[in-house]
Amino acid sequence: MNSREKILKALEASDTAPDTLPELKIDPVSFEEPIDTFAQSLKAAGGEVVKPKGELTQAILEAFNETDCLVDTRAMQVILPDDPEGIDLLILEAQFGVAENGAVWIDPQEHYPRALLTLAKNLAVVLPKEFIVPTMHEAYEKIDLSDISYALFLSGPSKTADIEQSLVIGAHGAIELKVFLV
Repeated sequence: MNSREKILKALEASDTAPDTLPELKIDPVSFEEPIDTFAQSLKAAGGEVVKPKGELTQAILEAFNETDCLVDTRAMQVILPDDPEGIDLLILEAQFGVAENGAVWIDPQEHYPRALLTLAKNLAVVLPKEFIVPTMHEAYEKIDLSDISYALFLSGPSKTADIEQSLVIGAHGAIELKVFLV
């Protein structure tokens, strides 16, 4: 019998009952104006909330300067360009947003390649305003992990300050992110 087996046998022989975990009690946070809180949180993360007036697609196109190469994931069939690294604008839908940190939950559901989220220069996220939850606690309650192969919380454009604490926008993904509340 090796050392590992001796330790496991000794543990099995001990009659210590597992500790019960303490009950987790969290007082829910609420915001008087969750949409405003979401907008402020997203702005702090480097993003922007847009409340479009008129036709949504036109408002999205007007909000971004570079739209030569556009991919709209809202379409039934996503048409990818020959050079996916040259995507100027990616339009996608979020399942919900979180007021406390300005994050949106993105679940491509195998509808489009997830690499598009990091390859596109600009992201236009469409989010129904009634789908904003106050905190991450409520957000996690909405997620069903049994059906997900890839999804993420996204808050603001890509940014890092790893090198000499110098902020770089767009280092690992989009340079600009705007959430269009509908």
